[in-house]
Amino acid sequence: MSKNIFKKIAELKEHNIPFVLTTVVDLKGSVPGKVGFKMIVESDGTTTGTVGGGALEQQVRTEALQRLAGGESGLKEYLLTEDADKSQENVEVIAMSCSGRVQIYYEVHGALPTVYVFGGGHVGRALLYHLAPLGYHRVLIDNRPDFATKEVNPHASEWVHMEYADYARKMTPAPVSFVVILTQGHNFDYHILKALYERQLDLLYIGVISSRAKAAGLIRNLKKDFGEEVDLSPLHTPIGLDIGGSTAEEIALSITAEIQAVRYGKNNGRIGSLRK
Repeated sequence: MSKNIFKKIAELKEHNIPFVLTTVVDLKGSVPGKVGFKMIVESDGTTTGTVGGGALEQQVRTEALQRLAGGESGLKEYLLTEDADKSQENVEVIAMSCSGRVQIYYEVHGALPTVYVFGGGHVGRALLYHLAPLGYHRVLIDNRPDFATKEVNPHASEWVHMEYADYARKMTPAPVSFVVILTQGHNFDYHILKALYERQLDLLYIGVISSRAKAAGLIRNLKKDFGEEVDLSPLHTPIGLDIGGSTAEEIALSITAEIQAVRYGKNNGRIGSLRK
């Protein structure tokens, strides 16, 4: 069972799917299961493994879903008895004939914020490198097969070889998502941007690498296509905080800093943006 559990954990983490790992850590008396039994509970209620079955397992599943929604790991004790008078503070009674106690540890694994990087060239590659240790799920999209690979871009979490605008039209962003547009052509950039705005996706951040002149042109086109009142608040172009430097690595660092600022609500300056 453990082998299947750990394989499932690896699969869920690879695809950035939230889940709770529940583990029997202590027991007394006659109870189903054994210390070390594990069960994974996904957000849709799907389970893998077991903590003993029966009413206990159903209650653990319910508790896991509540903890996944709240993001709180922790320990909970259950008293398995048909005698309701034995209820105690901080111990949940489950009507079972076992007459025992069991402690379950709930380990919550929420989805990481996702950064969608369109373009795996020099800046994209450096950006993925900077983002890797910061707790992001990193999806690289490139229409060039040689760039959408682990060999060329080893710091991505997922690699997608597809036309940029096609992916922008079909992507299903995670609840907390950032988009960075760093393609090899100006036409690609606006096609991606237009597709995102057409779908009215709820994105925290859309960054487009550009000169000030190109940024002004992108904004003119957005207003032409979507009206003067189009919401430009998530748009950051020219991209990155103005921290100096012009190499791919320095530009990537400035983009990383801007994403971090937006993630933690510190994006007060928005230096370099032409949104206004």
